[in-house]
Amino acid sequence: MNISQDVLAQFNHLEKSGALDQLGELRRENRELERIITDAAMLVSYTDVNSMLDFIISKLLDHFIPQFLGFIVLPPRGRGIRQFCFRNLKPSDDVIDPLYYEIFRERFNKNPMYARFEEIAEELGPDLFGKDFHNLQPERIFPMFGIGGLYGIVIMGKKLIGDSYSELEEKYVDRMIRFLSVSIQNGLHYESSITDPKTGLFTHDFFVRRLDEAIAHTYRRNSTAGVLLMDVDHFKRFNDNWGHVMGDEALIALAGVLQKSIRGEDCAARFGGEEFSVLVAECNESKLMKVAERIRIAVSEIRIPYPPTGTDLTLTISIGARMVRGCGKQTSLMLLGDADKALYRAKSNGRNQSQLYTTGLLGMAKVLRQH
Repeated sequence: MNISQDVLAQFNHLEKSGALDQLGELRRENRELERIITDAAMLVSYTDVNSMLDFIISKLLDHFIPQFLGFIVLPPRGRGIRQFCFRNLKPSDDVIDPLYYEIFRERFNKNPMYARFEEIAEELGPDLFGKDFHNLQPERIFPMFGIGGLYGIVIMGKKLIGDSYSELEEKYVDRMIRFLSVSIQNGLHYESSITDPKTGLFTHDFFVRRLDEAIAHTYRRNSTAGVLLMDVDHFKRFNDNWGHVMGDEALIALAGVLQKSIRGEDCAARFGGEEFSVLVAECNESKLMKVAERIRIAVSEIRIPYPPTGTDLTLTISIGARMVRGCGKQTSLMLLGDADKALYRAKSNGRNQSQLYTTGLLGMAKVLRQH
């Protein structure tokens, strides 16, 4: 028997024994593991939760499209459960009753393995899940474990196209969710470190950091930005008359107005107590004052129900504005100090108004001479 015949005989023997099929399966598994490792390395590089979810969704598109995908997570601190829901991998306004999170949390704390929804419903009792949950057509439920244990649930609906999920697809999702669980928890902890727990706005320290970056940006690009510093008018009187609980409600409502009134590239923060600050990127004086007035008017339209009297409480704010220009030796401390002077002028002139800080002719000449 020559060498060629010997090699062919060995090949036939391997083929009959099934070893070649096993080798092929191992190669497929290795390729899948390599892809998971590559995807996981990309995933852990994100610090923003929304970016993490966008990345996961882009990876799922390579495999399949679930009709519904929901992430329910409990942040380390904050005002309750957060939800991220998608229909056909596009953001949706679905809202899942937090009761279901508690049901799944209790189940996965006893049994940490992901499972088909039908199996869980049969295990816990079908009466626990209402029509609202069944309408999501849940197919698989995955737990999200972090450093402190279970803190989230992933609900995956039926496939948009195709049969049920294959074992390989389930393994891929399970592995990616394990990486996602750690990444999201890290992201939530980072969010907690830079946000005010009461209002959800950024902290003063983070705001100053963003302001320093904006100052550097204006120098590099010879551009302009703006700073708003605002204070609730007669807030001590508000607390004395209506109580600190209603005072907190007022601050939360004001924070909501700020979040709705600015763009993604802007930054709103709780400066301290009843003071708030906003960094407005890429703006001129006219645009800065328009933003200030939009916020001021929106705050004056806030209505806070006060059950003991059946009436609504209102509040107003005063705002000081300061431009950030790409000239002179500007610092965040100086800009905030100038904005505070404009705020003081707004309060001295009767409150519930916006004032722009101006340096005057001599001041402008000094700034230009420094440039």
